Amino acid sequence: MTADDSTATPTEPQVSPESLNEGEGEQSGRRTPRIAVTYAGSAASHEPWFHRKVNRLAAAAAEGLHAVGADTVMLDAADPGTAQAFGPGLAEEVDGVLVMGGGDVDPELYGGDTSNPTVAAVDRGADDAEARLVRAALAAGRPVLGICRGLQLVNVVRGGTLHEHLGTGMHRNDADRQGPMFQHDVEIEPGTRLFEVLGPEARVVSGHHQAVKRLGEGLRVSAVAPDGVVEAIETTDPSEWLVGIQWHPEDGQTEQASPGQLGAIFGAFADACRQGAGDREAQDAREQDAREPS
Repeated sequence: MTADDSTATPTEPQVSPESLNEGEGEQSGRRTPRIAVTYAGSAASHEPWFHRKVNRLAAAAAEGLHAVGADTVMLDAADPGTAQAFGPGLAEEVDGVLVMGGGDVDPELYGGDTSNPTVAAVDRGADDAEARLVRAALAAGRPVLGICRGLQLVNVVRGGTLHEHLGTGMHRNDADRQGPMFQHDVEIEPGTRLFEVLGPEARVVSGHHQAVKRLGEGLRVSAVAPDGVVEAIETTDPSEWLVGIQWHPEDGQTEQASPGQLGAIFGAFADACRQGAGDREAQDAREQDAREPS
């Protein structure tokens, strides 16, 4: 992923896993879902400009989630002290997980070509930590949204593979890696969650050189680019909320290219997190009532 880094947005302060029980509340009469936002903010493999970009996009995503009524817990998956908490306990303390973009997923995780010279900015520790968190979140019934690398990680977690390099084309600005991302259209499959949110097509902001090759187990393609590259995936299980998008709705260009897209995607995600939290609270209340003597 690439974007214009001429003006860096300050990152949101890191929140420790121990503080996950703070900030829970109601907003305008509705429960405020807590969403873990994971990104490799301190990965040693990232160049300085890429550090700025990863952190800027994570901050923009947090702002977008706040706008739809969610609280965020910002977690640097590249920090060993934070990453060690990624697992069932963390998943159960939040209402949903957003996996952000970043460097390439380690090809070793999907049987890819580890010697491919185009593979860059890998952080295996972050890969492993976020994979644990995605598995734990889904096992706990929490909604999961993946953006760019996040989509790719979700596919790998489900046993899928990736194209290590798409070559020059419409998906990344290879002429100016630090410049603005490319824009292109995607066609969205009817009958998918993404179709319900965005309709049959969307203009997207794109900055990736890898993509889904073999689809992971229990997943379906929900959007494709004009060249056939997979641009979105989601679960086939109606009891799960699992969506991955290959583009960056949180990038500043998106509001001009496709007004309202970020709010629509994040709104649907936050609503799913809120609904799940409400269902768990209702179930807990029923169980408490059943334990009390009549």
